Amino acid sequence: MAAWILCGVELLCLAATAPPLRWAAPVWLWAPALGAILLIFIAALARSWSVPLLRRGRSPELLRYLWLLPRSVRLCYAVAACLIAVGLATGGDAAQVRKDDSGYSWMKREVGEHGRTLVRTEISRAEYDRRRGAEVRIFTGVPAVFAVLGSFLVLASAAAASGAADAEGGPRRGSRPRRRR
Repeated sequence: MAAWILCGVELLCLAATAPPLRWAAPVWLWAPALGAILLIFIAALARSWSVPLLRRGRSPELLRYLWLLPRSVRLCYAVAACLIAVGLATGGDAAQVRKDDSGYSWMKREVGEHGRTLVRTEISRAEYDRRRGAEVRIFTGVPAVFAVLGSFLVLASAAAASGAADAEGGPRRGSRPRRRR
């Protein structure tokens, strides 16, 4: 659930910088979400590694788990994947742009007599907003991919663990049978 909430935050920041809107997604919002998503993804990898699902390297089983999910959850995954794909596709002009006292600029690599050098290139405010938006779309789209993958790994590993417990013919190790009153 936390992965989907953070993915939603990242997708809202991604959508805010999309070409028709061109709003600025604040760094204080998407940067901490990026860090939290990485922690959730690492936890999801650890969780899925504890289940034999990923250790066996059976990719077709992962696809089977995808089809076992409810239709509404698959729809959420599809919508998130489409939004991420569109956001990352429109992030092609990403550049580290700067705003200082002399105006708007970005550092462009050029090959000269002495090898590669960085040249400061002046740009307009509209160009600055466009390139900054593309940069934010990259910085929010990639973590959203990890959030979607992490949430799927948690669901698949939970289903695999449940299937392994059912295959053993009883409750999972460490759990006690409930007493009836």
